[in-house]
Amino acid sequence: MGEPLTRIILDTDLAMGAPGSDIDDGFALALALADPGLCVEVVTTVGGNSDVDTSTRLTTELLGVLGRTDVAVVRGAGRPLNPALWHGDLAAPASEGAYAAAEIVTRVMAEPGELTLVTIGPLTNVALALMLEPRVASAVREIVVMGGVYLEQTNVGRMPGEYNFWCDPDAAQIVLDSGAALRLVGLDVTRRVRLSRADCALLAEGAEFGKLAAELTEGWIDFQERVKPREQLEQGSCALHDPLAVAVVTRPDLVTWQDARVAVETAGRVTRGVAVADLLMWEDPPAPNCRIATAVDAEAFRALFLERMAGLP
Repeated sequence: MGEPLTRIILDTDLAMGAPGSDIDDGFALALALADPGLCVEVVTTVGGNSDVDTSTRLTTELLGVLGRTDVAVVRGAGRPLNPALWHGDLAAPASEGAYAAAEIVTRVMAEPGELTLVTIGPLTNVALALMLEPRVASAVREIVVMGGVYLEQTNVGRMPGEYNFWCDPDAAQIVLDSGAALRLVGLDVTRRVRLSRADCALLAEGAEFGKLAAELTEGWIDFQERVKPREQLEQGSCALHDPLAVAVVTRPDLVTWQDARVAVETAGRVTRGVAVADLLMWEDPPAPNCRIATAVDAEAFRALFLERMAGLP
């Protein structure tokens, strides 16, 4: 008999499908479905790359393209925990994310130790779930997070840190304080895994998803080149941030891990969402609260990614 499947809840702010929008969440969903070692139990949506209603619709549509309409999609939070960070309709109810949060609580508490949370958007749904039921932290198998930047510094426009943490830094800190088993996959490694225009041509040789993904990726690369003309890394390729976080669930060997004590700046206007990682050896508390990815085998990931994409319908 083979190894048992790792059962996951995928929490995403998916935008693939909207022309010129970020594509890596869609690839992450596709990779999760293509990984023979994973079973996607449910997808929960959150506002981030797109508003939560659009994300929910695009997720459902993409599952249709992938032939997986059997996977449930549950709408989640459309705004961050702190109303001061919200620029949309302030009349939106504070309990807006309770659908996804309650779904996470129900599923995790029903089968302690069985489900892994893979979060590739702002952490609002997960934080709300922990607020509803703190025991989720010990009942979840682990939480794998695409978020943060730890060994480097980024300063792109208005975000000195990383987008998912910037969107809802309070939620990120709640997750970090929860005591859950955490692995964090940040920009230190995700910016090093790239999809080039040549890779798009390979995708386009595939079936329906490959052709659609190649077209949307070309549009995303075009957009990145226009808005970041001075960033050499963004010329001719785009980063696969979220797919790497999915891949390490069953292939942790793709990256190097290090224990860390991480905190997130929640209040600073200039430093909102910045993650501070303490990598020292601890003799006294506080102890490490997570493991962070510090290096990646980019070529091994690329080969794995393209192989899995080629097998999709």
